[in-house]
Amino acid sequence: MADDMLDRRSLRTRAALHGAFVELLLEQGFEALKIGAVADRANVGRSTFYEHYRTKHDLLRASIVGPFSILADLVAPTVSAGSVTALLRHFRDNQQIARVLLGWPTRPLLGHTLADLIADRLKRHPAGLARVPHEVIARQIADAQLSLVDSWVQGRPHLDLDVAADALKRTAMALASVYTPASSCSSKRLAPQSDH
Repeated sequence: MADDMLDRRSLRTRAALHGAFVELLLEQGFEALKIGAVADRANVGRSTFYEHYRTKHDLLRASIVGPFSILADLVAPTVSAGSVTALLRHFRDNQQIARVLLGWPTRPLLGHTLADLIADRLKRHPAGLARVPHEVIARQIADAQLSLVDSWVQGRPHLDLDVAADALKRTAMALASVYTPASSCSSKRLAPQSDH
């Protein structure tokens, strides 16, 4: 019972910190944002902030892991189209914050976070004879996905929701196939070629 109350208190604190972070991010931008201001806005002490996060970068990562897990899951063929379209709607519905996050200086952190999530999923699959390390493929997939999400959020060029969701999935699967060959035929194409 005591653990349950601590868990709920911890969840409330994290939600307050996240809410304060988003408000201040929109007001000040990421570079100007200070941990003390986030703690004050969340009505918690700095020490409480540090019980949950080490830096504002950690708070940002924690804020995007949930939605970005859906993007990372696209390297597996079992992801439902519904979750991808729901995520794209979420980004469009929250485009003010999405535009801030997809811009500088947070875009590289988003890319690294998404690439780490994708790399974790790629590691679960046998690499076959792939010559490209999973970290490289993961970064390539992350960059492609963020580029498409940014275009979707900006509305330039216009993309239908289903087209954008399908493009995210197809791109992720195509790039992931470089790491996880679908058949021995694919593996042979990826095997080193000799001149002899």
